[in-house]
Amino acid sequence: MRKTAIGLLAAVSVLLVLPATAGAASAHRSASPSEAQVYVVHGLPLPDSATGPGTPVDVYVNGDRLLDDFTFGTTAGPVSLPAATYDVEVRTPDGVTTLIDRSVTVPASGSFSLVASYVDAAGTPGLNVFSNDVKRPWPGFGAIALHHAAAAPAVDVDLGLFPLSRKLTWLKLRAVSGASNGAQARFVIPTWLAYTADVRVAGTQQVVLSLDDVKVRRDVLTNVYVVGSAAGGTLQALVSPIPTT
Repeated sequence: MRKTAIGLLAAVSVLLVLPATAGAASAHRSASPSEAQVYVVHGLPLPDSATGPGTPVDVYVNGDRLLDDFTFGTTAGPVSLPAATYDVEVRTPDGVTTLIDRSVTVPASGSFSLVASYVDAAGTPGLNVFSNDVKRPWPGFGAIALHHAAAAPAVDVDLGLFPLSRKLTWLKLRAVSGASNGAQARFVIPTWLAYTADVRVAGTQQVVLSLDDVKVRRDVLTNVYVVGSAAGGTLQALVSPIPTT
């Protein structure tokens, strides 16, 4: 049984480790052959004494406000953008404080996620740019992509079968090793099963985040962003499904 279960996980988990830069576009379909499809994700759990973590922000592109009162955990888009370099700013709702200011080069095609998040283990706010592989898997399978966008050290990720792997720990497969902030990995797995995901500090057994009953659908790419701060106690996963083509 052990060999069968591990063999199943190994056989159906197709791992594609992708560079997390907008310049590393691969051949994705988009609505226009001369424009990229861009999603914006608020993954920066800013403290707010009145409402708790998750202060809303405004997002500006080339000085124009694109998103108003954008709340934590929300995904907006896609926005169709021609190939160019854009100045992206994330500001407080009053417009007084600029939290993030970064130039992002968008290629002529593809699908990308701009994630307002921490961009290193020290907790520096910034933008993580991830390329979305939106190619639809074969029937009966779905795609899930894991993204490290947290103030946390490099991590390993174990995948298992839910709920069996919670009682039988050998029903887990190390799917990601030594992933640092900005890394991402995509898997193609059966839609009729449910999964567990354990995020560990790389090279240790210290679990910093556990997910249960993770499922995928064939018609979407299930993006899972690990965001927040390990030291600050805000480490969490944001799930953001986007259509596949």
